[in-house]
Amino acid sequence: MHDPCVIAYLITPDLFAGKTVNVSIETTSLLTLGMTVADWRRITDRPRNVHFLREADADGFYAPLTERLARLP
Repeated sequence: MHDPCVIAYLITPDLFAGKTVNVSIETTSLLTLGMTVADWRRITDRPRNVHFLREADADGFYAPLTERLARLP
């Protein structure tokens, strides 16, 4: 549910947890070509360029979503 999560993050960012890391797309390796790589441990010196969210409060997300969907005509 990518689109509803974006809206939920904009309304209530406290429901989500993550950190700012460097994310790049592998373009030179034959084995991992096209792979998205997130540098969680700061192994490279590349600048942090993405706020990567990897955890969410599922109950906190679904409760308002289902409540709002129930109000639809």
